[in-house]
Amino acid sequence: MLSIAQRLALAVRHHEAGRLQEAEALYQAVLQEAPQHPHALHLLGVLAHQAGRHQEAREQIRRALAVHGPHPAFHSNLAAVCLALGLLDESLAHSREALRLQPNLADASNNLGVALRRLGRFAEAESAFRAALRLNPADANARSNLGAVLHRQEKLAEALAVLQEAVRLAPRHVQSHNDLGGALLACGQTEAAAAQLREAIRLRPDFAEAHSNLGLALRDLNQIDEAMQCFREALRINPTYPVAHNNLGFILEAKGRIAEALAEFRESLRLDPNNSHALVSLSGLLAVGQFRFSDEEVRRLQALAARTDLPADDLSRYHYALGRVHDKAGNCDEAFEHFRRANEVRKQLVAHRGAVYDPEAQRRQVDRLVAAFTPAWFERVRPFGSDSELPIFVVGMMRSGTTLAEQILASHPRVCGAGELRDLGRLIDSLPQRLGTSEEYPECLGRLDEATARTLAEEYLQRLRQVGGEAARVVDKMPFNSLHLGVIAALFPRARIVSCRRDPIDICLSCFFQNFAEPHPFTLDLNHLGQYYREHERLMAHWRQALPVPVFELSYEELTADQDAVSRRLLDFCGLDWDERCLRFNETQRAVRTASTLQVRQPLYRSSVGRWKRYQAHLKPLLDALG
Repeated sequence: MLSIAQRLALAVRHHEAGRLQEAEALYQAVLQEAPQHPHALHLLGVLAHQAGRHQEAREQIRRALAVHGPHPAFHSNLAAVCLALGLLDESLAHSREALRLQPNLADASNNLGVALRRLGRFAEAESAFRAALRLNPADANARSNLGAVLHRQEKLAEALAVLQEAVRLAPRHVQSHNDLGGALLACGQTEAAAAQLREAIRLRPDFAEAHSNLGLALRDLNQIDEAMQCFREALRINPTYPVAHNNLGFILEAKGRIAEALAEFRESLRLDPNNSHALVSLSGLLAVGQFRFSDEEVRRLQALAARTDLPADDLSRYHYALGRVHDKAGNCDEAFEHFRRANEVRKQLVAHRGAVYDPEAQRRQVDRLVAAFTPAWFERVRPFGSDSELPIFVVGMMRSGTTLAEQILASHPRVCGAGELRDLGRLIDSLPQRLGTSEEYPECLGRLDEATARTLAEEYLQRLRQVGGEAARVVDKMPFNSLHLGVIAALFPRARIVSCRRDPIDICLSCFFQNFAEPHPFTLDLNHLGQYYREHERLMAHWRQALPVPVFELSYEELTADQDAVSRRLLDFCGLDWDERCLRFNETQRAVRTASTLQVRQPLYRSSVGRWKRYQAHLKPLLDALG
């Protein structure tokens, strides 16, 4: 007959080999003979934790500690169990006690970092993960966790380097692939992100977080239906995953399925009452009259916004949501203050990425574009262009009506609305390399030849055909294509260009109040908004003089005053027969992924015209910058 020590050693061998049933039976046998055996209690608790029975695990390891007294491994593993139960303060206490007893215990440092990260104490978490890696450089979990917390602190370059090293050192570590996918997504490397996330799913098909993150990548690649399938798969695997509920709600909202979206946002908030993404999504529905917060929910939102121990990105969303609550109620002073605070928090966040708005750099960029795109240059490249009429480019400042223009056009049966495509910008960024020069864009355009121009045009048209199928026209409504109208006119002289215009104060205020999914630094400060708008207008004035192709000027105010007449002129300019469905654009079933997705689901209204006057008392920095 085996002794207690022999049975315990055999149980540990079974446990380490993954034969959990055999290990559990032997641990239980030991405890039948010695009910207070601390190591059998502890290891039975570890096994219960691995099997997902976390409450049972907590009770067993606490019993072990009560019998044995302080023990670093017992405290460290109990910290991990408390993490699984969401008992973050208790997890912190046990991690710190484990490190007091054994300062070189890497697992305890990693557990401490996870608890600190979940509490939003990212700098402290980073220190804990770095300590864990110093103690055990081969710890794949600690390396992945360090990359993730660097990402949360907006240290994206560092995060990428750490996570790429994690994947290199442990190519089968699933969490590293997932976290690297998330960091690549944040850096705009969407296709590379999707590849990492697919690898995570290949390694672990039931990894709900990776399915949800892949959905985000596919959404950014404009593969809306595929993205929805990913979110639904994440929820099939884990129905209580609040992030996936919110992501699914966002896609449903983009497709105009508002009631279903509302249900998903509600479920996300039920599962996580502090969920800033769900709260700001619900506040968007509130702004268009599709939802109302209860008084209790508003009080909870106010309490969250008043806290100082929460992550900055969550805090900014709470303030955006409260801004919308007060704006809807007509409390303009309170609304403005919350929007101002939301932007101040976001300004600090984007600064961590090095994304600080530089008015002088913006001015120099416009100067260089004006200098490069001269009548002589357009005459030189005139034979280079494609004769395709497929593209329609809708440009203008954000919040100037670009989404509305696209929705009107996309309601025509011969038109596909492609949303905000990044392809043209990427092609232009590749020009110096294609032309074999060290000159940057736009100075390199002096070397543009017909073969390169035709290749660029065909690559872009291929993307439009991929998105638009058999459509006669495809609308690219990337607002920042206003920077590229010179290249557009050269590559596509028969394309249609629609320039959206609106009262500049309404545009800038709307940008200031908007919780953009991808923050633009100039929108976070009223003075910067005014400066940016003036440079935008200076460039548009140059295009009006220099472009050898016509541009349709679409006034938001004129459109809302006479929808029928302006819509007819717009379609005529685009070479399209009149279709009454363009007047009922709000009934068109298509995904709209911009900040105006909810507005274009409603009939045309004029309540946003002159909205700035309600906030005039707060707008001196903007009015001064606009001149």
